Amino acid sequence: MRMLLGLVAPSAGTAWVNGRPYRELTQPRREVGAVVDGPGAHPGHSARTHLTIMATAGGLPRRRVEEVLDLVELTEQAHRRVDGFSMGMLQRLALAGALLGDPGFLILDEPVNGLDPPGILWVRDLLRRLAEEGRALLVSSHLLSELAEVAHRVVIIDRGRLVADTTLDDLLAEQAPVVEVRCADPAPLVRELRARQLKIVAEGDTLLVEGIGTREVGEIAAAVGAGPVHWLTQRSSSFEDVYFGLAGSMTDRAYDESNGAGS
Repeated sequence: MRMLLGLVAPSAGTAWVNGRPYRELTQPRREVGAVVDGPGAHPGHSARTHLTIMATAGGLPRRRVEEVLDLVELTEQAHRRVDGFSMGMLQRLALAGALLGDPGFLILDEPVNGLDPPGILWVRDLLRRLAEEGRALLVSSHLLSELAEVAHRVVIIDRGRLVADTTLDDLLAEQAPVVEVRCADPAPLVRELRARQLKIVAEGDTLLVEGIGTREVGEIAAAVGAGPVHWLTQRSSSFEDVYFGLAGSMTDRAYDESNGAGS
């Protein structure tokens, strides 16, 4: 994100916005809006003063100040000094600054940081509206479940290596089915599944079996005498599951037949 904005020089390659380096854009605020380090406001300024300074410096009409204050629902707080703002209000102010130039491209780093659940829902709805207007949004967040609520396309980079660049729907659809099963005697079931070269992971007393359906797992459990099956269902892969699987950041857990525990 910083490379796209010309704040960091890449060691190799190029980072362009609309076909040009950011520094060569003639009216950058009208093309790109960004939130990477909060609003950057002077603590003694009011929200309205801060945005007015930004608008003046960017050659933007001052009417946009009131429009973005209304858009991020800060109009009633616009007269207050920034040093009295909560983290959530600072995030709203940063978003207002990014939207001042009515840009078609937004770069947002951790836009829900510091927000309470209603604030997160508000940001989610705002991002959807902005995307529906035809804007392109590049969003990063450590809250993967939140990204899954708004992302259309995902890019996953693991230690500088591109491991995925596709739509979220296609990414989830590519994952092998995972079956959850709990039974009275899992050891013979594990042996048979391993003999079939299926991947097995233990989560407490639940086995996760990849690459096979619930019907097949149930039939195998009955055939090998694994005892009564207490739980059998197919788990839908979450974006978080897929991310950790692709990025290789999840610790491998192996089933220990001697005590039925994961390690």
